[in-house]
Amino acid sequence: MRKLLFLLLLAAAPLASQQFGQVATTGAQILKINFDPRASALGYAAASVVGNASAVYTNVAGLDQIASTDVVFGYAPWFADLHLFSAAAATRIENVGVVGFQASGFSTDEEETTVEMENGTGKRYGIRHLVFGVSFARRLTDRLALGIQAKYVSETYDGRSANGIAFDLGSNYDLGFNGARLALTLQNFGPDFSAVSGSYVDYSDQNLQKDFNKIPLPVTFRASFSIEPFVDESYRVRLIADLVHPNDNIEHYNVGAEALLYDFLALRAGLKLNYDDELFALGMGLNGAQFLGQNIRLDYSYEQFDILPSVHKIAVGFAIE
Repeated sequence: MRKLLFLLLLAAAPLASQQFGQVATTGAQILKINFDPRASALGYAAASVVGNASAVYTNVAGLDQIASTDVVFGYAPWFADLHLFSAAAATRIENVGVVGFQASGFSTDEEETTVEMENGTGKRYGIRHLVFGVSFARRLTDRLALGIQAKYVSETYDGRSANGIAFDLGSNYDLGFNGARLALTLQNFGPDFSAVSGSYVDYSDQNLQKDFNKIPLPVTFRASFSIEPFVDESYRVRLIADLVHPNDNIEHYNVGAEALLYDFLALRAGLKLNYDDELFALGMGLNGAQFLGQNIRLDYSYEQFDILPSVHKIAVGFAIE
């Protein structure tokens, strides 16, 4: 465990050395979107608690908590009339570990370009961002689980495209008291994101024709702690705190709380601290296994922003024995 902590902290050292936000210095921004409504409802304080197929978005080590097979589908109407879709699945291979897959992204409706012609040029364009991932998680000891994920990212703008590969590392450690867990993750590290195909005219430099430059990925280090201080036969209360350090912004602090009632209804809330625009989140979850006799769950989240419009996310999951 000490070696794992050292490696993750060492990898995050360059991030910690930054003293100010470097907004708009990284590409593949879709990698910063968490498609899981449960994590969203907790204010993204969730790296130490997610234990189903949605762990591919938050902490891949959480896949190890899947007993057999788990599948989840998500949808979110995003800013500027964008629609986000996601699907993730994971299955346990006996004596090997848990293998997971994800496919997520969004695309815009095609619109007519109006460059230099306010009534339209007759040419249509669209934008599409996609992420495909394959992951693996395994328990190394009775308390420690590790996970790794490789993701292929593709972006298309008006016939031009860019693509790249990113990797995630995650750990989840059971501290052995009051349901307490400690998780460390390093997400979205890898080679610089490829330049958009084609070229552009630099009007600030004698109208020269230039190629697009490669750009770094949005690498993010996260440390998460969760504990269950109040547990009874009819309810369970969980508190979570995450420290988040991205390479293109200042540190963020996320705090979340989750109350599980009768193993059926989950009520969630989260605060997002030290963000430019994000404020708080609320949400709920329903577990059909208790009353429906089926391992079906429904998760919903509401995220409040200061300037941008609020965001709603919903997901349906299935646990298959």
